[in-house]
Amino acid sequence: MQTVNSSPGDMVREMRPERAVDTVSHRSRAIVAAIAFPLFLDYLLYGLLFTLHSPALEGEGHLALLYGVYAASVLLVTPLFGYLGDRFGSGLTMICGAVLAICAVLLFGLAPSLLLLVLAKACQGAASAALWTSGLALVAANYVEKRVVMLGYAFAAGTFGSVLGPIAGGFFYQMGAYKLPFLLLGIAFAAAAGLIAWMVPVAPTQHEPVNLRALILSRSITVPAVTIALAAFSFGVIEPLLPVRLMRHGLPSIAIGTIFTVSTIVYGLSAPLVGRVSERLPIHQVIVLGTIGMAVILPFLALFRTAIPAGITLSLVNVAFAFMLNPASAELGDAVDRSGLSCYSAVYAVYNIFYSIGMLGAATLASSVARQLGFTGVLFSVGVVLLLSAFFLATARDANAGAPRHPETTTQNPNGTHNQENSKSMRQTL
Repeated sequence: MQTVNSSPGDMVREMRPERAVDTVSHRSRAIVAAIAFPLFLDYLLYGLLFTLHSPALEGEGHLALLYGVYAASVLLVTPLFGYLGDRFGSGLTMICGAVLAICAVLLFGLAPSLLLLVLAKACQGAASAALWTSGLALVAANYVEKRVVMLGYAFAAGTFGSVLGPIAGGFFYQMGAYKLPFLLLGIAFAAAAGLIAWMVPVAPTQHEPVNLRALILSRSITVPAVTIALAAFSFGVIEPLLPVRLMRHGLPSIAIGTIFTVSTIVYGLSAPLVGRVSERLPIHQVIVLGTIGMAVILPFLALFRTAIPAGITLSLVNVAFAFMLNPASAELGDAVDRSGLSCYSAVYAVYNIFYSIGMLGAATLASSVARQLGFTGVLFSVGVVLLLSAFFLATARDANAGAPRHPETTTQNPNGTHNQENSKSMRQTL
C-alpha cells in the first residue's frame, strides 16, 4: 500500500508499472531508436532546405513566405494531432506524420512553381507537428522509470539531424543533384513508418475528451511548458547569431559546422547525466538549476572568437539546455500519470506549441533587437530574462502540488477532492 509520504516519482511508478519498460534492454533501446529516427529525419529535412533551394525561389521574400507557412502549419495542426493521438493512438498519428513528410519531399522534389513549394512547406509543418507530438507521447507512455533520459535521446536525434541537414544540402547543391536528397528522404520516411508500425508498442488511448484549456492552465503543465519555451528561446537566439559572429572573426564555415556538431554530440551524451540528477533531486529543482546555468553560461559566448573556446562554451550551453528541456518535457508526462489519464498526445501538443512560441520569440529578438544591442547585449538580455524566470520557477509552489492525482491516491491526499475536480475538468469536452 502506498504511504502518505511517497514521492511523486514513486506514485508514478506504482501507477504505471505495466509501462515501465526495461530501459537497459536491447529491445528497449531499439524502440527509442525507432521513435527517434523519424524525428532525426524531420530535422534533417528542415536543415537541408537551408542550403538546397529550389530554382523556383526568387529572393528573400519567397523564403520568408515559405518559413511563415511552415510555422503557421505547425501551430495550427499541432492541437489536431494531439487530439487524434489520444483518440486513435500515437503510433498511428506518427505514421500519418511520416506519410505527410513523404508528400512534402515529393512536392519539394517536383516544385516547378512557388505554389507547389507552399504546399510542400504546409505538408512539412503538418508532418513535423504530427511526428513530434506523437513521438514524444510514445516515449513518455512507454518509459516511466527513465523518461528524462529517453526523451533526451529523442531530442538529441532531432538536433543532430538539424546539424547534418545544412551540410548535406550544401553537398547535394554542389553536385547539382537537387532531386536526389528528396528521393532518399522519401524512402527513409517510408522505412521509418514501417519501423514504428513493427517495433513500437501500442500506447494507451484517452477515450474521454480532454479540455486543452484546462490542461494548459493546470500548474503541473504550465511550469514545465514555460520552461520549454524558455529553453527554445535561449537556444533559438544562438543559432542565427553565433555563426555570423564567428564568420566575421575569420572562422571558416567548416569550423563553425564542427563546433555545432560537437556540441550537439555533447548534448546527446549528457542525457544519462541529466537523468541521474533528475532521479536524485526533485524535477522542479533540476529545471531551476538548468535555467540558472543557461543564464550564467550564455553571455560567455560573446567573449570567445576562436574555435576551441567557443566550442567548449557552446557545449556547456547545450548541457544547460538539456537540464532545462529534458526534465521539463518528462514532467509533462508525469503530470498525465498523476492525473490518471492517458492524454500524452495532448500534453506533448502543448510542448510543441510552447516550443514554437519560444522559437518565434527568439527569431523576433535576433532579427530586431540584435541590431541595437549587438551580440553581447542580446546574450546578456537573455541571461537576465532567464534569471528572472528562474526566480519565478523557484518561488512557484511545486508543480506537483497542484497536479490532479490518480484516483487511487486521492483517499490519502488531504486535497483529494480538489485533485479529483481538477482531473474531471481536463476530461470535459473541448
